[in-house]
Amino acid sequence: MTLRVKFILLLVAFGTLMLGVMTWNHQYLLHSTMIKYVDKRDQLRLERLKNNLEVYMDEKAIFDSANISQDVWQRLLTASHRVDLTHTYIPLDILLERQYPKLLKIHPDVFERRVSLVSRDGDVIYGPEPTEGGLMECIWVDRDEAGHLAYSHRQVLTDKNDIEFAANQSFVFTAWALVISLMAVILLWPFAEHFLRPITTIAQGMRRLSQGKFGTRLPKNRNDELGQLQQDFNHLAASLEKSQQSRNQWIADISHELRTPLTVLRGRLEAIKDGIYQADGDKIHELYEEVMILNRLVEDLYQVTLNDIGGLNYKMNQVELTALVDRAIGLVAEPIRQKGLVLSRELGDEKLVLQGDEDRLQQLFVNLLVNSLTYTDADPEGQIRVRLQRQGALARVTIEDSAPGVSDQELTHLFERLYRTEVSRSRRHGGAGLGLSIVLQIVSAHGGDIQAGHSELGGIKMTVTLPL
Repeated sequence: MTLRVKFILLLVAFGTLMLGVMTWNHQYLLHSTMIKYVDKRDQLRLERLKNNLEVYMDEKAIFDSANISQDVWQRLLTASHRVDLTHTYIPLDILLERQYPKLLKIHPDVFERRVSLVSRDGDVIYGPEPTEGGLMECIWVDRDEAGHLAYSHRQVLTDKNDIEFAANQSFVFTAWALVISLMAVILLWPFAEHFLRPITTIAQGMRRLSQGKFGTRLPKNRNDELGQLQQDFNHLAASLEKSQQSRNQWIADISHELRTPLTVLRGRLEAIKDGIYQADGDKIHELYEEVMILNRLVEDLYQVTLNDIGGLNYKMNQVELTALVDRAIGLVAEPIRQKGLVLSRELGDEKLVLQGDEDRLQQLFVNLLVNSLTYTDADPEGQIRVRLQRQGALARVTIEDSAPGVSDQELTHLFERLYRTEVSRSRRHGGAGLGLSIVLQIVSAHGGDIQAGHSELGGIKMTVTLPL
């Protein structure tokens, strides 16, 4: 069963339920209203009967309704259907002496069967026993209670005209309710189409994404929540497409980086095998260097992958940053001197303590120093400068070097994996391009920030900011 059908069935079921509730409510209200209307009509007649009794008892000097004869009671009860002696003067002798039809006595109407005459003492003289909750009207003669009229409220309609009127009203309402429901069902189809078309489009788009077609895009032609869902789908598709491209580029770059040292190793080993080269100490050293390059590349890849999957653990402790930077400088000071570069440091005397992983932080600064060592030309003015200073609640470490520099566009890509600038494309001198990516991961893990810029010395300026 499709979502469209389910949606329409749900609306139809809801509409049917509402129709049933409304119909029942209307029937109940109509029935209740009609009964109250008829009850009110009977109460007006009861008021006329009370007035007639009071006129008669006053004129005849009767002070207790128990003294009213049944014939008089019956005549006044029948006359109260239309006559109110307080408003219409009719001589009582004429009213009471007029022949009373026996048929009315034998077949009283509904009102006459529901009304009772009660004496001053509370005894029922004529009529049925009063029901609980019924109406009770007091009969007054010379400002004294002379008795009561009791009336039991209706529970159902009994008059034919009233029943027919209520039935006609119910039929008209039910007919209109059915017509409105039918029109609503007819209008449900385009209504459902309006809401379900974008959902169907999104479902089709999701199927294409699941098939690897990440170039799929949906038209954004709505301004409601479904339009926002279309926009989110397009963002998701764009992210998946970019991720796929990055993954493919990542695999291609790794393959290239691994193939280069393996190709060199294979070539030299084949040359030794074929007798072109002798397996002397120099050739073995060259092979060893290639193996070390390959080992560094695999280790860097391993470090990057560990960080991506959350397996790169950090042991946070109190670290004295000044001593740590000085120690990192000591590890690369000799290679810098051997290359002919001038190394200067400005670490200050203040001890800056932060929360961090000492080994990872040392790896961070060593990588930056090795990066400067690798890419700085060994001319008479070649130099590397390290500066450590405190800025409020932050520690700022700046490592800058002399020429060559990089362009503004290349600065934005320095921390990307396997990215190397034009001046350092050679794997021999520049490595695999993972060092700065690892640096960025370590800085982020410590809640810090790293920025690359142009150095006034002519090269690159790396600024690391760490919270103290």
